[in-house]
Amino acid sequence: MINRQRQAPTEMERKSFFGAFFKDLLQGVDIAFGEELSAFAEKFPELIRPPGAGNEQEFLETCSKCGNCIKACPYFALRPVLMANEFDRGTPTLRAGEAFCRFCQDFPCIVACPTGALSEQRQDRLQKIGIATVISGSCVRNHGNDCHACIDKCDQTGHHAIKVTQQNQETKPSWLPEVIADKCCGCGACLTVCPAYPDLAISLKR
Repeated sequence: MINRQRQAPTEMERKSFFGAFFKDLLQGVDIAFGEELSAFAEKFPELIRPPGAGNEQEFLETCSKCGNCIKACPYFALRPVLMANEFDRGTPTLRAGEAFCRFCQDFPCIVACPTGALSEQRQDRLQKIGIATVISGSCVRNHGNDCHACIDKCDQTGHHAIKVTQQNQETKPSWLPEVIADKCCGCGACLTVCPAYPDLAISLKR
């Protein structure tokens, strides 16, 4: 009878085994995390990212939440997200309704980013970070107020992306603001002057 004794694995074999095991384990975690992040990425479209950000999933994957871009903004237009979730908490977003993006010529927010989450290479994201939408039901013009605040502010920025058009609300025609989508850059200037209360008559989404 042949006695086959099982030899103990060498140190090299042990390292190879555990290396492959943990590689597969981590790969599984990355896939699960990526799928969860992908599903989560578009849940909060009202979070307007600084110029040079990629799509939301790419941004969340690359942003280190260091806060450098927030500190670099000369107009204090950015703030950290305070939502209690593991993905976007601490990432930068526009202070919509309080401040607006000026699209600075030298892009200090992008220069301050150490990870590439903000990059001048994303040309399509350097001059457009979102789009505004008028919430007709909340506009003060519905109550006989000849308000032009959002239009005047938008014109001051040089974008001229809001005009007054005649719109039918039920059976009563009203002259209300309307955003010209291909001219709107999503800067948020219009939100800072909207007098509607308690809810603004303009929303901003990326």
